[in-house]
Amino acid sequence: MAINRSWLQGTVGLVTTAVVLVICFGIFAVRLATRSHPAPYTEESAPVTDTTRIFRNSFGVPHVVAPTEADLFFAQGYVHAQDRLWQMDVARRVGRGRLAEVVGREAIDIDVFMRAIDMAGIARQQMKNASKTTRSILDAYTRGVNTYIRENKDRLPFEFDALEYGPTPWMPEDCLIVGRVLAFELSLAFWTDLSYAQISAQRGRAAVRNYIPVGPGAPYVLDTTASKGPVPSASDSTAARATAAMAPIIEGLTRRIDAVRNKLGMTGSSVGSNCWAVRTDSASILANDPHLSVGLPPKWYQIHLSSPTFNVIGMSVPGMPLVFSGRNDDLAWGFSNVMVDDVDYFLERIDSTNGNYYIASNGRRTKFKYRRDTIHIKDQSDSLIDLRFTTRSAVISDVHLMREPSKLFDMPRQRATTLLTTSCLTYRWTASTPSDEILAMYKINKAKNFPAVVDAVGTWHAPALNVSVAARSGLVGTVLAGVIPQRGNADPHLLAPGWDAASDWKGLTHLRTLGTMVNPARGFVSSANNRTWPKAEPFIGTLYEPSSRAERINDQLRLYEDYTVRDAQVMQMDIVSPYAKQTLAMLLPILKRGQSRYGTMEREALKILARWDGTQSPVDPGASIYAALLERLIWNTFEDELGQQLYYDYTFVGSIPLRRMQELLNEPQHVLFDDSRTSQREDLAWIAIRSYIEAVRATATTFQSEQPQQWLYGTLHTVTFPHRFGNHPLMRPVMNQGPFEIGGSSTTINNTEWRIYAPYDTRVAASMRVISDMHDTVQYSVVPGGVSGEPLNAHYSDQLQLWLKGGYVRLPVAAAPDVSFRLYHVFVPSS
Repeated sequence: MAINRSWLQGTVGLVTTAVVLVICFGIFAVRLATRSHPAPYTEESAPVTDTTRIFRNSFGVPHVVAPTEADLFFAQGYVHAQDRLWQMDVARRVGRGRLAEVVGREAIDIDVFMRAIDMAGIARQQMKNASKTTRSILDAYTRGVNTYIRENKDRLPFEFDALEYGPTPWMPEDCLIVGRVLAFELSLAFWTDLSYAQISAQRGRAAVRNYIPVGPGAPYVLDTTASKGPVPSASDSTAARATAAMAPIIEGLTRRIDAVRNKLGMTGSSVGSNCWAVRTDSASILANDPHLSVGLPPKWYQIHLSSPTFNVIGMSVPGMPLVFSGRNDDLAWGFSNVMVDDVDYFLERIDSTNGNYYIASNGRRTKFKYRRDTIHIKDQSDSLIDLRFTTRSAVISDVHLMREPSKLFDMPRQRATTLLTTSCLTYRWTASTPSDEILAMYKINKAKNFPAVVDAVGTWHAPALNVSVAARSGLVGTVLAGVIPQRGNADPHLLAPGWDAASDWKGLTHLRTLGTMVNPARGFVSSANNRTWPKAEPFIGTLYEPSSRAERINDQLRLYEDYTVRDAQVMQMDIVSPYAKQTLAMLLPILKRGQSRYGTMEREALKILARWDGTQSPVDPGASIYAALLERLIWNTFEDELGQQLYYDYTFVGSIPLRRMQELLNEPQHVLFDDSRTSQREDLAWIAIRSYIEAVRATATTFQSEQPQQWLYGTLHTVTFPHRFGNHPLMRPVMNQGPFEIGGSSTTINNTEWRIYAPYDTRVAASMRVISDMHDTVQYSVVPGGVSGEPLNAHYSDQLQLWLKGGYVRLPVAAAPDVSFRLYHVFVPSS
């Protein structure tokens, strides 16, 4: 008995000790993870000219009040660092190619690629050409970031401790690098041109036209007339042969860019936006919701900046000063992606007698320039890399792992090292050219009328944006910011012969020279990544999204006689797909003719599909059946000719196969409907019925039910917001948010894109929503997450449910904070 009592006491002691240790560890972990959280009523000396204050509301959104603009941007840099320092640090490390030194060998591919893109060099050149205003803004913002880093070395975000490193001082160039990383995410031609080049190498240049969509036509951003223009093309037999020889290299480069995008969280392709501005009886209303890859913390940061000469509220980019989408006392502005084809790849002909030389566009034998660079790798020896350069750019094809391709592809691949001595690829990118986006944004932030905005965008190059404006006077207008290449005679979709001067870029054209859209008779302007205008020249691109979102926006805006903020809020959550209704209207008659081949389940599903109205609601089984049908239809149309891997490459930018599929439905005997693996000739009817049967059976397997009415779309289609540490099983519940059932698709106003080849998890969604009524004294905004980047902070995800349900944070526009804000931080001048 004594032994049992002793054993029991010992066991209780051990359990108690273990519990106490767990509690202590939990308290320590929470304190470690929350130590960087801002505390109210903090005062410190800082390099400001006079007292500067930071207020926050119940969602942690800061309102900065400063005596001068320099102090204002100082404080913006400080609060950005306070809430999002690790996010900022990762962005600049990505752009500089310095990620491997903190995360290890897995990031070498990213670093090598980014060193070749040379965003750091672009930023240095931008700083050399920057205006005095830009330098002043960047210097003030940088002082704010570095003040936070210097004064909080022991209270930094937990990610720094987890990766065992500390942030280096922020530099003005880092702000410009963050901007170029955003431009890279929006530059889809980096991907599509390589896909087309692979198709050309595999099937011939003529066959590429089968895969490039021509439409859609209207609605246009700058015009309302319908017109189809030819796509520029050129035939060069030498370039065609060289392209075929380059196929393994092109494929390797494609894999590298895919790996880079995935590791950076750029997992979607519908990187665009909705933006519309509506005239009302009293003033005007602007609504903006950009679409970017989902993740935590959010891409955007809400902020209010006030000084005697500045009062702006809206969305900023952590790592950059100013407000990107927002309003001041006179104007509201928002943006959408123009979808410019802003990248071209060039084949370079290497001298057959000496691989250190190539044939330049002037026909002369020219020596490559070499640059040796060092990549620091965490816990390992440094890695030396040698980059080759032509007068055009780095040899971008050198960044793939063709000498040991299995490391890159995770599957055995044939080595092709000999090709590296005969051909190579360079590129041109509009974002490589000198520009001053900071000055442009500063002018927009302070603009009092639309002409001031048109003037401001003159120094903006990349990314190319449709900038829409709503003025307190009632004016609404759109102007384009950015540049497009003045191309030579080469096909902009394929590899251009670098040795031919006639194929090279001749310069740049600024998009604002195309004109503006101001106060149209219909009473609104809008853009949703639809085609810019009906003319074929100058060539802007073929990367546009399906016109579905633009059609739905315009149709909805025509319904309202007295438009309100509430109407804008409802529209931003709209999940009706004109694309789905149009494609289904063409497919249903075909599917009904095939009923003799259907079983009970297929017939029941067809009844549901026939009654479906195109609303992609989480509780609608018709949306599930349609989504599965579309996925199978695209697969069966394109995969047999391309093969699985090239099919994945081609469908990565989802708008391309979606638009091409819609066009092909009007050509039921098109060669792409013929299954190349059979001896008979198939057509649309055969492909559609086959796809429908496969879709129904696959959906039944997914839901483990043969009752189509139980196939609710939300069960199939979900969204999860991942943190970079969220892959770790112990961290996932805290870091990641989701999955959540969600409606919509890439063709609805509420964009929730998934990868066509990997349905149906959402990869792209509204990265923020902003609505500004210029007659009102408040702005409405929301982000899918919160202001803080710290997972255990109350403001890490406190706006997420609002975002999911269509709610907003109400933010006063007045320069003086109201009672909903609390004083958090006071900066007083350093002695």
